[in-house]
Amino acid sequence: MNWWKVVGICFGAVGILAIGLLIGHFGISTDTEPKWVKDLAQDLDENFIKQFMNEVNNENIKENLRILSKKPHVATSEADEELVQLLLSRWNDLNTGLDEAKEERYKVYLSFPDEKTPNNVRVLSPEGNVTFQSREREVQITDDQKDPNIIQPFLAFAPNGTVKGKLVYANEGKISDFQYLANTTNLNGTIAIVRYGGTGRVNKAINAAKFGVIGVIIYTDPKDINDGKSDPMDTYNNSWYMPPSGVERGSFKVNFGDQLTPYYPAKEFTYRIPESEIQGLSHIPAQPIGFEDARTLICELDGPDAPDNWQGALGCRYKVGPGFRSALNFYFSEVQVNVYNNRTIRSSANVMGLIRGAVEPDRYILYGNHRDSWVHGAIDPSSGTAVMLEITRILGTKLKSGKWRPRRTIIFGSWGAEEFGLIGSTEFAEDYYSKLRDRTVAYINVDCSVFGEFNKNPDFSDPV
Repeated sequence: MNWWKVVGICFGAVGILAIGLLIGHFGISTDTEPKWVKDLAQDLDENFIKQFMNEVNNENIKENLRILSKKPHVATSEADEELVQLLLSRWNDLNTGLDEAKEERYKVYLSFPDEKTPNNVRVLSPEGNVTFQSREREVQITDDQKDPNIIQPFLAFAPNGTVKGKLVYANEGKISDFQYLANTTNLNGTIAIVRYGGTGRVNKAINAAKFGVIGVIIYTDPKDINDGKSDPMDTYNNSWYMPPSGVERGSFKVNFGDQLTPYYPAKEFTYRIPESEIQGLSHIPAQPIGFEDARTLICELDGPDAPDNWQGALGCRYKVGPGFRSALNFYFSEVQVNVYNNRTIRSSANVMGLIRGAVEPDRYILYGNHRDSWVHGAIDPSSGTAVMLEITRILGTKLKSGKWRPRRTIIFGSWGAEEFGLIGSTEFAEDYYSKLRDRTVAYINVDCSVFGEFNKNPDFSDPV
């Protein structure tokens, strides 16, 4: 073969290779992602967000809040059921409703005080006379507090019982607090008064029982929530601070969800464990009181001074007991805690609203808030629900007009019986565990839609 033929072949091969490279570079797109990936990954529509924000009506939110907090609505009460129907009607509205709305019911284990025999804390003289009794209801400062359906102060799932013993002050009821007292005092058979904070409310009683304490009284110290203010002129309704007779109700258990059906939804047909097998409950009676009553008890205690970091804002030097000072009327007196709670199974509803997604209908964005409250619940939870209703009104309007549909499915949840230990949401999660595990993208919880500075000179003539 002639040398020029070899050179020609080499140059030809190089030319063909160069042409191929050029075609590969300029002729083939570098974008290898399929179209559906782009559709799923496209940026948020900023114009839609602006339109949405422009349509938010604060007067609607205010009116929603008036309706939601008009009546006390503890879980499963008549007023709670009225709110179930309200949400269903809003979310099924022909013009502003969602694609679907329904209620999902669970038979859950709850606890309520005995309406005819209120819980109380008493001081008994050596002769058995009652020299002091805690308030059975808060002082009626405003008209809404006169509602007979307001649930009496209690701790849900606190066991029934009447116990009597000398009083000790145990700070926040932590193990370390009881250990401090036990180093110098025999706690067997005593009643402990503790303040909120430091550990969960039921843990205070569980800790107490380990040291021989037979009953617990819990109060909210003004040092912890009122900037130290306890005078009625400095509290509600002259400010936003808790009034002296105010009592913090709450759930008195460790675990979440229905206690008789752990890990399973509490349906009618679900197996329920015996009450004796429930974990995370206290076996000693406990009752919450206002700091007005707590002042009467703590400020008359005998014994050494409590440590400086145990001191609160009740207007006296806290002592730890046991028992009361000899110079006062309570000398030789004992404290009695009387609890008359009833445990029962009731039907509680979650209300679920659905907007189906256009691109990924099997991927879920959940937006939720609980519905029930211990009393009127204007902030917790109704402020969050008032906002949720306005959000669903706007989205529902756009949905029904055919102008918008989300990429993924949006599920709105109004959870029942949250105050009793996240029961409604837990039962929902147990009911739909597999789907939620595999398909949930995000969960947004809006309980209290309140932030920022409070008005220093509030006008409480308007309840909202």
